[in-house]
Amino acid sequence: MSGDSGTSVDGPKTPQGVFYSKLPHLVNSTGQYLFCKYWEPQEQTPRALLMIVHGVAEHCQRYEEIATELNQEGVLVFAHDHVGHGQSQGYPADIKSFDEYVQDALQHADKMRGAHPGIPLFIFGHSMGGAIAVLAAMERPTLFAGVVLTAPAIIPAPETATRFRVVAARVLASILPRFEVGKVDTSFTSRDPSKVKAYEDDPLIYHGGLRARWAVQILGAMDQIRQRTSSFQVPLLALHGDQDKLSLPEGAQFLYDNAPVADKQIKIYPGLYHELLNEVQSDAETVRRDIVTWVTERIDNNTIVDHTAVKLS
Repeated sequence: MSGDSGTSVDGPKTPQGVFYSKLPHLVNSTGQYLFCKYWEPQEQTPRALLMIVHGVAEHCQRYEEIATELNQEGVLVFAHDHVGHGQSQGYPADIKSFDEYVQDALQHADKMRGAHPGIPLFIFGHSMGGAIAVLAAMERPTLFAGVVLTAPAIIPAPETATRFRVVAARVLASILPRFEVGKVDTSFTSRDPSKVKAYEDDPLIYHGGLRARWAVQILGAMDQIRQRTSSFQVPLLALHGDQDKLSLPEGAQFLYDNAPVADKQIKIYPGLYHELLNEVQSDAETVRRDIVTWVTERIDNNTIVDHTAVKLS
């Protein structure tokens, strides 16, 4: 993926060379074009909205299965590729401020809320997208009917965020902000070798190194979440694998333990890795079912239900 998208007399193009005029997109507050994806229920008017917020290096079209299952329950699902990801403009794996991700998410959510008033809006975030979703919900708690998180980035893994690496990233961010400081270790994404290979072969996933400035921004976002957890007021479903080496399950537990909202649930799945929705088929199906059930219960009941903490065995 190239650093910045080209433009022509026909308008701007994606990093892959496709005109945005031919694709669903939005233009964010800084003028960058973001590729959008919409999954709409086929046989009924939407009774709820759900926004998917993807993780670092990946893209929104990887969530086809969960979106389709939610469609069957009357949920209109929407998403976009973050700046510097997938088919959106921006330099890969670099961001000047993590708040840019958050504001883009809120802009898209506001757009869909305006187009579909009167129905609940949920936000689902994976990994880095989980951090974005949490911060968006903290900033605009009345906008969302619920927050669903898989492997949220709240506490960094000690193997990747050693004291030396953190200090080095901060130094580099100030002088060489786009210096590569590490890559996603694909072996930690899933126990299913076919899913790992699909990740490695996906041309819309960024396979290069993550940037020093990005690293500093994501660490800062995680710090901000932990410092502000007492302000989290939105119904919560937090899901994590206990063998996740990329984002610690203690982060999801921290949010669950400290968020002062009555309707909250946490599930820690034994043996699962980072990408819960791309784990071995039976486990991925369980995770999808847990998400769909939680969302549809809140649509059907339209009330806060009793919260539970669940440690799966």
